[in-house]
Amino acid sequence: MILFAILLTIGISLIFGLLPATIQRRRAAGRDFGWAAGIWLVVWVYALCAYHRPGLTVGFDLFRLAAITAMTGWAGICAAGLRIFGHRGARYVLPLLVVLAAGAELFVGNVTYFNTHSYEPFQLMDYLDPNVNVGRGNGTYTLDEDRTYLRFLEVGQPIYNLHLDNLTNDDTDPLHADSTFTLTIEGTDEANGALIRFGSWEVAPQAGRTHTISLDLTGRVGTLTLQASGYSSDHAQYPVAFTVTGITANMPRPLQLSLLRFVVLWMIFGALYLLRPGSGLWQRRWLAGNVCDRAAAVVLGLILAGFVVVVPFWQPGNTGLATATYNTAYWDGESTVSFVYQQYGALAHSLLNGRLDLEEDPPAALVEMENPYDAAARDALQIQGGRWDHAFYNGRYYVYFGIVPCLLFQLPFEAITGIQNLAYAPCMVILGLVFLLSCFGVLSQVVRRWFPQASTAAYLICVAALVLGSQLYSLLVRPYIYEYTIVCGAALLMLGLWLWFAAAATPVSRGGLLTLRLTLGSLCVALVAGCRPQMEVFALLALPIFWNRYIARRRLHSGAGVREAVAFLLPVLVVAAGLMWYNYARFESPFDFGANYNITGNDMTKRGFNVVRIGPAIFTSLLDLPRLKSVFPYLQETDVTTNAVIRTISEKFCGGMLGATPFTWALLLPVIPLARRGLHRRRGAAAVVYGSVAAMLLITVLDCQMAGVLYRYLMDYSPVLLLGAALCWLLAETTLARRADGGENLAVSLLPVLRIGMAATLAWSVFYRFCTLFAMEPWLQGMNPSLYYTVNRLVQFWM
Repeated sequence: MILFAILLTIGISLIFGLLPATIQRRRAAGRDFGWAAGIWLVVWVYALCAYHRPGLTVGFDLFRLAAITAMTGWAGICAAGLRIFGHRGARYVLPLLVVLAAGAELFVGNVTYFNTHSYEPFQLMDYLDPNVNVGRGNGTYTLDEDRTYLRFLEVGQPIYNLHLDNLTNDDTDPLHADSTFTLTIEGTDEANGALIRFGSWEVAPQAGRTHTISLDLTGRVGTLTLQASGYSSDHAQYPVAFTVTGITANMPRPLQLSLLRFVVLWMIFGALYLLRPGSGLWQRRWLAGNVCDRAAAVVLGLILAGFVVVVPFWQPGNTGLATATYNTAYWDGESTVSFVYQQYGALAHSLLNGRLDLEEDPPAALVEMENPYDAAARDALQIQGGRWDHAFYNGRYYVYFGIVPCLLFQLPFEAITGIQNLAYAPCMVILGLVFLLSCFGVLSQVVRRWFPQASTAAYLICVAALVLGSQLYSLLVRPYIYEYTIVCGAALLMLGLWLWFAAAATPVSRGGLLTLRLTLGSLCVALVAGCRPQMEVFALLALPIFWNRYIARRRLHSGAGVREAVAFLLPVLVVAAGLMWYNYARFESPFDFGANYNITGNDMTKRGFNVVRIGPAIFTSLLDLPRLKSVFPYLQETDVTTNAVIRTISEKFCGGMLGATPFTWALLLPVIPLARRGLHRRRGAAAVVYGSVAAMLLITVLDCQMAGVLYRYLMDYSPVLLLGAALCWLLAETTLARRADGGENLAVSLLPVLRIGMAATLAWSVFYRFCTLFAMEPWLQGMNPSLYYTVNRLVQFWM
């Protein structure tokens, strides 16, 4: 049978390897036979790996013959199709990539269906040690916190996989409806005479793909044990509480096609094709307005926007909202949508009642403390009912987070509907979409102003790298007040910069539109101070944006220029006056936002400035390389380390801004004299590049001194830093393209390398951001086990 399969697949490979020569009416050449040999070799090497349990030749039947033959045909069709139609454009290739993605989903993504088809299952419970303490019902077996152990004796058969039959979650806590547990597997086989730990099996009852695990044991199994343990983290704890009707060994796996994985594969293949160095996206200028280029931008925008919309709701317990079918543990049982307590909701309610403090009274014991900011003293008094991360001043609670998000969303929502505590998640969706749209707008204005010859591919890569390289999605997956204020500040900043760039590009003859853009841009940038005051340093970008028109060309000396200056400054003065009054009314200082009065784990009133914080902060926040690991989610969290004997306020990182984002490495381009001269000819662009780096260093120092070293703080400067990096990439791409068009051999050689490099930095950004969503606190593994483990198994399809 296997010999026939080998001969049959050789024939099929030859047919598809020689097909391009036949269609093109030419003699078959060596490359055609090379393609045929490659198709055959790839299929059989894959089959050898896929059928390694118990072996390719063991149980080789008609089904296996049909599967390998079909896979050869699919590989041949894709290879021949790409060779024939690859040069004819996307309208031919993209449909062909659908076939490629469909086959990859079937043959690769469902490899466990094919390699287990001939398995002969048996019931492992038949070998259960009768002395093991396990809950036994009518055909059921139950494990809980008191009974966590299963032992199977004298199995005497090979075991290639295990399947939990009819697994049910016995935990009655509504918060534990979606839970997870781990089974540690130990056993003996022909290579191990004593019990040895083989590995762990992580199971989520609501993620069906996790109910089966593949094993790699040697020969016949003697004893096998399963030790169950619950899940525990700072954010979720799940006990052992489940029932099965049995455990099947050597279970033939079902065919589980995933539409999501198919679509992702097709998009990956499409991106590889569209961003190859010879693609039309690299040949056409973005400003030319090609319909296909605009369609590509729309598709990119929809993909990025789709994640903005769904990511905040990946953790139901953290979204602050609940319905009869979503986050039901927090639903009030009556309202269509219930909102959970939020600081901004409480602030909005107070403001509508004419108060700046929160209506809730602090505990009397807290008010009576000599130093209420001393966390150890509070713990010693065992104060009940205190509010964490609220400002406490003169015996009252305040919200020290910027007031602007509340004014934009929570306050008008309650004023219109009468419903308190509008959740942050939907607000962050709106802000995320504003940020995304603004990234498109800012980079479009940058291209129009400084790099009009930039290609469509370069523009789209820069947009995607800016969005993905920032911490937007990492903040959206944690829809807390901390992330909410940062996203609001970033969205307003990028929107303001977009309006400013647009104002600078607006002809002076269109005075009304110019004034409107100036006013709205300044208003947005000024409001940033009411979200994240440290971001306000980027207001200085107004200098390079408007210098040429108002200073170099002396428009500021004209009457129209003065009116435009008033339109620019008036929103800044109004917002500044409002914020200063708000601060003074609460904390008796116009410049005190109240962060030092925070009820948190350390006394912020005595934090002060300490130079030893700077080194670890710069290394961890900027330079630290991400740690990779071999299992999902492939990134390893790290802690801030220091030799200084000082309390370090920090959270876990997965690499620093520069170390984990190769796209930013283009900021080194000005080190090259030729590139530096090209950048300096665009003085405004040079100011943005150098200013973004300076702001990165300044804000890093400020953040570590004022609050600590936290991953989310990277968003304080990352959008503008990535904008500066994008300017460097655009400079390099347009310069090399111009010189290549002029026939310079070096430029001709370097241009494809640059394009591959740009695409590679984007590919890393996609991978890195995807991994951080699942690797970092608050850990989807515990907050949404069904999602985490479903994605885990879709990625690690061989398990």
